[in-house]
Amino acid sequence: MDNASLAERLEAFAALLDLAGSSYYTVRAYRRAAELIRLTPADVAALVRAGRVRELAGIGPGIEARLRELVETGELAELLELEAEAMPELVGVGRLLGLSPKRMRELGQALDVRTVAGLREAVEAGRLSEVRGVGPKTAERIRTGLAAAASARPRRGMLLNRARTLEGEIAAALGGEPAGDQRRSCDLSSRFAVIVPGDAALREVEE
Repeated sequence: MDNASLAERLEAFAALLDLAGSSYYTVRAYRRAAELIRLTPADVAALVRAGRVRELAGIGPGIEARLRELVETGELAELLELEAEAMPELVGVGRLLGLSPKRMRELGQALDVRTVAGLREAVEAGRLSEVRGVGPKTAERIRTGLAAAASARPRRGMLLNRARTLEGEIAAALGGEPAGDQRRSCDLSSRFAVIVPGDAALREVEE
């Protein structure tokens, strides 16, 4: 597994940990490790096999264990579990509703739904009353939030991997360094920036 593939899996793991409500610092550690691996010229898989990957700054025992699992098996068992359990659609809309990832997963399990469409159908059928802990105020917040989400303009942007490639090509052509959303590992990038030395200190390419 090459460095780019290792980085992509760690980024996916970080995104799902974020959806699952893991601590900010844990999520940040995995995102930083992914960025470090992507930029490291050495073969990280070889470092893992040699037991030397912790020589890279920011790679601790926990991330080393994840990397070893990736190198040896090609996957992360916990990542697969999170993909099955995280209910990313519900967690995502939960942020608009002001409900935590844990609460949204509980709601999805109680209603036996995994998507926003399924949740909307359950709400329209009056099934929120079946869910323990959902009172009239919370039910109204969910109904109002779903209605607002349905009419909201969807966020536009480019997925992280494509944004990183595009901005890297632009930076190489200008002789500069990427500095847009992708440098912050945003899942969707809509702002592209390149820092160029000299008089033209900053040039931006807006989508």
